[in-house]
Amino acid sequence: SQHQFPFAMIMVFLLLIAAFSLGDASKPLGCSRIWHHFGSRCFRFEETLRSWTEAERHCQSLGGHLASVHSWKESRFLETLTVGSPLTWIGGNDGGRPESWSWTDGSGFNYHEWAQGEPNNYNGVREPCIQMNFGEKHRWNDDVCEKRFASVCSRSR
Repeated sequence: SQHQFPFAMIMVFLLLIAAFSLGDASKPLGCSRIWHHFGSRCFRFEETLRSWTEAERHCQSLGGHLASVHSWKESRFLETLTVGSPLTWIGGNDGGRPESWSWTDGSGFNYHEWAQGEPNNYNGVREPCIQMNFGEKHRWNDDVCEKRFASVCSRSR
């Protein structure tokens, strides 16, 4: 019976592995290695310079949207994700109605971090898209969507 003990232990071990594997299958997937987890979402910084529309299209091809921002903590997280980065597109757009901002992921526009004097449609030019990391304080600015910047995508886990 001494020889059966290791076999029994191996069987218990294998059964435990199987149970944990099955348990994981029912959980929502986490963020894969190129995505970074924060709250209930995954975020991904895209260094490739794109127009706002191209960036949104690219995020959609990855199963998400340009990032929406809903809290100071989330904003600080995105700032660390884009560290050393210049201006970066996020998913805010005025939909052709100045001062009527919304997020491309359909979530509520319940938080903002505009730089002082923004949004302003500078020099009378329509600026319907939002960039982050603007100015010394790394706040938000409205800008012309055709300009090419880095971007941040987000998707649910």
